[in-house]
Amino acid sequence: MDKFRRRAVVLGLAALCLVGGPGTADAQPSAMSGQVLAAANAVVLKGETTRVALAAAGGDTAGLQRRLADAARRSAVYLVLDDLKAAQVPSVVYEIYLGLPPGAAANPDDPHYVGTLNFFAVAPPNTARRSRSFEVTSIVEKLTSQRQPGGDLAVTIVGRRQSEETGEPPSIGRVALVAQ
Repeated sequence: MDKFRRRAVVLGLAALCLVGGPGTADAQPSAMSGQVLAAANAVVLKGETTRVALAAAGGDTAGLQRRLADAARRSAVYLVLDDLKAAQVPSVVYEIYLGLPPGAAANPDDPHYVGTLNFFAVAPPNTARRSRSFEVTSIVEKLTSQRQPGGDLAVTIVGRRQSEETGEPPSIGRVALVAQ
């Protein structure tokens, strides 16, 4: 594929992500607010797939299942990706999954699928702190009804490359499940 077509594909994907498409209807910019149920810090998206283990807030791993189930019954639960950073405009769109079992194939038709993430509005010259949130209440309800997550709750981030990346990979300052 020539350089012009690659750029057209990347720009088309960026436009689709900005106006919404499959899996993005519940996505919205957000700041970290509400009760943090589980979180992880400093995630660098180096490989095609990045698995991020979420630690229970306050270290209460044993009570995480109950707290997630209670939160999903009482309020909305969001997956918040905070402090998004990219040194240059990436040619990657990321698929986000919550509770995807280790080694399972990532597929947007999977019930663990959350939505897509891109870093197009984060790369320079944009310097404002950016966040992205996804409403995941139904996924949390399914996970807790299946007696997951126990102590192994994770977010899987799968990069779908449009062309080869060079330079510094994008990063996420904090990934959290938040009840609001």
